[in-house]
Amino acid sequence: MISTFAEKLGVGEFATGGLQLAVIGGLLAGARYFSDYFIAFLKKKTVVTAEFDSRDESYSWILNWLSEQPYSRRATQFSVSTTISRQGKPLTGEGIDSLLPAVYFLPAPGFHLFTYRNRLVWLSRERSQAVAGQNVNSLTERIQISTFGRSRHILQQLVFEAQKQFVERDQSRTVVFSADQYGAWRRTRSRPKRPLSSIVIPSHVKTHLIDDAKDFLSSEKWYSTRGIPYRRGYLLFGTPGSGKTSFVYSMAGELGLNIYVVNLSNKSLTDDTLSELVCETPSRCILLIEDVDAAFVQRTSMEGTKNNSVTFSGLLNSIDGVAAQEGRILCMTTNHIDRLDDALIRPGRIDVRVHFGNATQPQARELFVKFYPHMHSKYITALAQEFSVKVPNEKLSMAHLQGFLMKYKQYPEEAVNQVEDWINSQNKGSSTSTTEKEDIELLDATAPHAYDTPCIGTPTPIRSPSPPVL
Repeated sequence: MISTFAEKLGVGEFATGGLQLAVIGGLLAGARYFSDYFIAFLKKKTVVTAEFDSRDESYSWILNWLSEQPYSRRATQFSVSTTISRQGKPLTGEGIDSLLPAVYFLPAPGFHLFTYRNRLVWLSRERSQAVAGQNVNSLTERIQISTFGRSRHILQQLVFEAQKQFVERDQSRTVVFSADQYGAWRRTRSRPKRPLSSIVIPSHVKTHLIDDAKDFLSSEKWYSTRGIPYRRGYLLFGTPGSGKTSFVYSMAGELGLNIYVVNLSNKSLTDDTLSELVCETPSRCILLIEDVDAAFVQRTSMEGTKNNSVTFSGLLNSIDGVAAQEGRILCMTTNHIDRLDDALIRPGRIDVRVHFGNATQPQARELFVKFYPHMHSKYITALAQEFSVKVPNEKLSMAHLQGFLMKYKQYPEEAVNQVEDWINSQNKGSSTSTTEKEDIELLDATAPHAYDTPCIGTPTPIRSPSPPVL
């Protein structure tokens, strides 16, 4: 065709050959250029792919799932790891619950072919290349799992199966997440759920708080129909070592929720990152801000101080702004409630206030009994009564008493004999406050002007299907 065209134009034989080479080269270049688009189009029509990024929690799911697959046990190219967490933090049984660290055999970076539910599946594992000066911990990895077909149902089943396996690891544990310097949540620890009975505080306090939280978690529709933001805030205040943080862990275990901890003294934390962090929390979790008085004392500290970059207004917008996450429980702890600005603890942001004070004599008796559960009940009860009588009422924190009893873990009689001498050696300037029924403030959002004047009084029982006490 080119020769015929060249003859009609009267082009010479040498020019005809050059024209032929130019046309052939152009056709090859065009075929090479458009082949990538054609292959990509063909893959979209015939192959379905699921992608997992190491910066996302699903990456931990898929690594855990791969470690359980038969292919990982027989693969000739495999990588060895002591953790399958995307943050490199130990999970259940990874050096915490066992004497030796766990070992996981995973498919090495590259291409792998195996079957899942009688379907041919191939896996591609790629790691980003390190750049000079780049933090090694910030390197990312990508895993792609593909199979033939246009329906993604089979891969969705794989993802849900991996998620279920991963979640089942922590069904009997409470997982704690903390904010890192990059403004993302990082899994920091996983601990066994702490029984509510192990917290030595008045039983009416535990009962009211747990019932109130359970009622809140089951009242999403009630909040929605009344146009009330679906959030709940608890302020735990009182003397240091009185069990505020311990109760939060116990409540998380009782409710089956994970804890997301925000450290306001983190210098890399700004208003924007704090807002993003709070928005990224799950709809069912406990958001914990400890020692909030240390970050903001009064409204005069509205701007970020030299110790932190979060402003007072930024904190308020994060926990109660338009973009704030709904469905979560906010817990704030403080040793000095008088130092907190009224705007931070107003009704609507803080719905329940609970005072944790120094140990009463009944609490000292209960703590003593819990320290020696292996001994005869009548004998230990008599010793506990003698011990509690010697402990001054509302003078020492629970942490002080616990530290003392730790010295006599196997010798309850010696603890009773030595407690008076130990008390005499302690500082006499401790607070005399304690937790009483009137120390619980329930703020009724359904009452007129509830968001202007808090309603302080004795808590009323939660009755369903009546509106929850806010």
